[in-house]
Amino acid sequence: MKYSLALLLISSSLMASIGKVTAIRGSAELLRGTQEIPVKKGTELEEHDRIKTGNATKLQILFNDKTVISLGRNSDFSIDEYLYDDQDVEARFSVGRGFFKSITGKIGKIAPSHFRVRTANATIGVRGTTIIGEVHPRMDIIACTYGRIVVTTPQGSVIVNEGERTVVAHAKAPAAAQRVNRIILRQLDRKSDPTASTPSDASAEKLPVKQTHAKKIEDADEKKKEETKRDRLEQGTRQAAHTLDDIREVTGTQTPRYEGRVTEGMTSYGTIRQDSTNEVKLGFDLGAGTMQGDMRFSDPVQQYDIEVGGSVKEDGSFDFNSQNGYDGGGNGKISGEKYEHANGRFDFQEHDLFGQHTNEIRGEFETQRQ
Repeated sequence: MKYSLALLLISSSLMASIGKVTAIRGSAELLRGTQEIPVKKGTELEEHDRIKTGNATKLQILFNDKTVISLGRNSDFSIDEYLYDDQDVEARFSVGRGFFKSITGKIGKIAPSHFRVRTANATIGVRGTTIIGEVHPRMDIIACTYGRIVVTTPQGSVIVNEGERTVVAHAKAPAAAQRVNRIILRQLDRKSDPTASTPSDASAEKLPVKQTHAKKIEDADEKKKEETKRDRLEQGTRQAAHTLDDIREVTGTQTPRYEGRVTEGMTSYGTIRQDSTNEVKLGFDLGAGTMQGDMRFSDPVQQYDIEVGGSVKEDGSFDFNSQNGYDGGGNGKISGEKYEHANGRFDFQEHDLFGQHTNEIRGEFETQRQ
């Protein structure tokens, strides 16, 4: 009888709830041993539980020490170890893929060395902090929005302070921490926030239909800037003829070349740098109505060399697409009194090998005829 009672007490202790799901949008599945349990608000969690979220799901977990874990779509989260009592504390979680946010509770404050988050490519240690992460089999993006974290792989480690992030490629040391644009941080945060709007598909999140007054003013300002820029680009050609033959006559060549740089732009990793790697070269064949070119630039994480090619219309406007593995393209126009400019914009997407991560690459360029 004593042995049966002891076993019952041990079993009850082992199966005790360590936290629960406090919010969920969409569907998720809890894997517990051989059981598969649909997740709903109020679902209680146990050590070694595993949660897999659906394609349009966001959920939030509150643990007993007030640690908060939020998960986004297509995420795979496991509770490797969790202990919070008068004798000992331990919190070790794993994120195999997907989007997550972690706000450390009492464990992260009283024993930060006992709080760890393991991703597909790194291990994160905390110093009383908030972490946002995007995890893929071959790459992680890990940001710190409060406090400080240490991101470690077998190849090295890096300290990431508040407002910074690192990118960790598979089997490589974490990239040096870089300051992050607040817009990008908000984008990462929304991907695991159950209170934020859920996109209808896997594309970038759309703005809500209802806009604030400040947003309307911002949009109006942007529209005015675009109209002013377009007027400036077209001003030099308003009184000129609008055929490729006339452009060729004015420029004095059938194959003019233009060189310049990306003047402004962003990628998913940060702002496009204005440095020596930034150059744009475009070559036109006015007889065939075609163009070829090369765009080179870098952001805080990597360098890009995008080959482009496209067609030129009779009015000197042109469209192009990537010729070397990127999705997307851009457009522009040959303009100016003597057609000395070939300026425009671009929008490319870079996908990882598994199609899990898309790097958005957008910007504007300005070139001068050589």
